Amino acid sequence: MAERSAVDTIRGYFYQFDYSILKVLQLSNHCDSIALECIEDVDICTATEVTAVQCKYYAGTDYNHSVIKPAIMFMLTHFKKIRDDGKPLIKYSLRGHYNSGQHKLVLPLDVTFLKQHFLTYSEKKWSVVITKN
Repeated sequence: MAERSAVDTIRGYFYQFDYSILKVLQLSNHCDSIALECIEDVDICTATEVTAVQCKYYAGTDYNHSVIKPAIMFMLTHFKKIRDDGKPLIKYSLRGHYNSGQHKLVLPLDVTFLKQHFLTYSEKKWSVVITKN
């Protein structure tokens, strides 16, 4: 039977909450602000830019590109939409905590790495076998 503990989920909320409070304390201008759960988990708004930050907390998970791929895809899809709509561009950031495996993500990313690990996918093919009883 699967473990039903909410401990890691609660730690994830604390991770996001602590990051939010840290960003509030780091705001350099009294007109700057943060917004929670808008574009991403934490949106940092200044007079000149918006940075949308996704927070991931996976203490029991080893980092793999597939773990953050959906978040990366959403950010790129959102970026394309606002660019196509002529809206001001947004910066994106992904913050994460994993049990291990962070060395697999070498920064800064280049286009080849981005395409290979975050922009390609294969559709699952299902086959159905019908038998007569």
